[in-house]
Amino acid sequence: MNIIGCVLILKDDFNNILVLKKKVKRGQQEIWSLLNTPLKGKKDCEKSLSKAANKMLKTVLFQLEEFKEFSINEEEAVKVYTGVLRERYVLDKIYSDANWISKNNLEKYEFEELDRRILDEYFK
Repeated sequence: MNIIGCVLILKDDFNNILVLKKKVKRGQQEIWSLLNTPLKGKKDCEKSLSKAANKMLKTVLFQLEEFKEFSINEEEAVKVYTGVLRERYVLDKIYSDANWISKNNLEKYEFEELDRRILDEYFK
């Protein structure tokens, strides 16, 4: 299976997950997501996710560990990692909001199908 991207589940010490909401144009639906990045060339997920966290959240990742692979279709998949934030983050301008959520308030948020599958599996 071809890995085309990496997804990061950012957690805190209380097992809450950081979810992000991108800015959208008026009339478009606001959808929450996990931090993700496409995999380009020969880069590995660890480096790509560290760079993405640095760029999009202006922070450093700790305890980056592989969680699971999730298939998108028959040929493509994404690798999911977990990581910990130990310092305050600053959102990149492409995001309008970020929230720490737990298993209890997961249903209050609208996610894309893949992110929903990942979160459901994580909180099992």
